[in-house]
Amino acid sequence: MEWLKDIATVCQYVGVALSVLTAYEVVFFAVGIFFRKRFKKTEERRRYALCVPARNEEKVIQNFLESVANSDYPLEKLTVFIVADNCTDQTAQISRSYRNKRLRVIVYEHNAADERTKGYALRYLFEKIEKDYGVENFDGYFIFDADNVISANYITKMNEAFVAGNKIVTSFRNSKNLNRNWISFGYGMHWMRTCLYENRAKSLLGLACRIQGTGFLFSNELVRQGWKYTSLTEDRSFCSDAVVQGYKICYCDEAVFYDEQPYRLKIAVRQRIRWAKGHLGSTVENCPKLLKNMFIKRKNFLMTYDCFWLNFPSTVERAVRKIIRLGIQITLAVLAYNLFGWLKGAFWMYVGDVFGKWLGYMAYQICILIVYRKRIEKGNGLKRFFHMALFPLFDVIGRLATYIALFTKVEWKMIPHETVMDVSQLNNV
Repeated sequence: MEWLKDIATVCQYVGVALSVLTAYEVVFFAVGIFFRKRFKKTEERRRYALCVPARNEEKVIQNFLESVANSDYPLEKLTVFIVADNCTDQTAQISRSYRNKRLRVIVYEHNAADERTKGYALRYLFEKIEKDYGVENFDGYFIFDADNVISANYITKMNEAFVAGNKIVTSFRNSKNLNRNWISFGYGMHWMRTCLYENRAKSLLGLACRIQGTGFLFSNELVRQGWKYTSLTEDRSFCSDAVVQGYKICYCDEAVFYDEQPYRLKIAVRQRIRWAKGHLGSTVENCPKLLKNMFIKRKNFLMTYDCFWLNFPSTVERAVRKIIRLGIQITLAVLAYNLFGWLKGAFWMYVGDVFGKWLGYMAYQICILIVYRKRIEKGNGLKRFFHMALFPLFDVIGRLATYIALFTKVEWKMIPHETVMDVSQLNNV
């Protein structure tokens, strides 16, 4: 049975090789904790369009508009475009009736039952903007979700990064309901983890930061041919295409917006399965062109290399290796009449592994809470410890969602939003 041992050894070597190929990410952790990129203040004020796809968001859409109206950026330089996407509520009517003479709000209605993703809504919106105003009428375009709320200096800070020459800029994603329960807390930590341990360092090192679906700005030149990303995870496709075209994606840590997180387990699982399905599709769509860009076109190697690993299905790959090795280990234990001994050893090894990972999760959550202590919602200490202790379950749900997505058909379904913030209380951070 030596050949079985050889297969297990090969699986182990594959894991080591992949760990070496992605070991550079440790640098991001070290740099991100201690450093961030800042941008010079500027008196130049560019013209921006704020694009908001909204599906049945009557409870929160006005809250977003109020946060924009409360901005310290000149409102005459801003136009809000809302696309009421297959709505069956009052989203369009509420948006049209918003009263602020200084803020221009344009509302379009998109009704197409077979075009249900956010990407289709954006494609329709950019077609309307091109027809009615011309895409080049605005220097840049923000993408927001309807439940978002921006801090008063958000656009000013993003404008500083944009005027500095960055064609794509993403921002800090805070949470509107961080302390609701362990699920919403897990989402909040998830977004802040990317900001602290990826985007802060990548921006300093001149790589492409990760766009997280909402809260980002890009130059009009990226949509002169329209918006073409309609998959379940349109942000990854947009990011990958930008990298192939040579665009660096910058991160502005001082620009803070707030996002509502799911807090019901059923909704969270449904969303994670949709994300997982989109990520798997992103692997098929984006990994080949990123490899081509690296090795055939030989362009922007480091930036493309990093983006490739963002799209690589590591969860699936690790699961396949673990299943193979587990099957071999059980087979060898049975043949050696030592199954009980192997199970006992495997159990304690698993317990040690889980405990070690739990300590790691706790450590980097503590770092997040320390670094971003001035902008994170305060909470009860004991309750927060409990939420932190359960955070590994959030990642477990993500892995299980990937396995489910491999074998199921997934359709886009809206995530209900209901949390309203007092925007007048938002301070610049």
